[in-house]
Amino acid sequence: MWGDIAIAFMLAFIIAFVLTPYTIKLAIKTGAIDVPKDKRRVNQKAMPRLRGDCRYCRICCIHSLFISDYEYGGNH
Repeated sequence: MWGDIAIAFMLAFIIAFVLTPYTIKLAIKTGAIDVPKDKRRVNQKAMPRLRGDCRYCRICCIHSLFISDYEYGGNH
């Protein structure tokens, strides 16, 4: 069981590490950039706004690989 959890965390890290640069490029290409226009903004430079999509993709991949086996009676 702990081996499955460790593999899931490592796989989630690798998926996020690989997908994040592509998500940033997609955000720049589509114009999903948060540009600071006033002094109330926390960021001092433009930041991509599609980071949640990378997280969602990572969660879906890990869920489909590991969690669905436990929920639906797969091999434990």
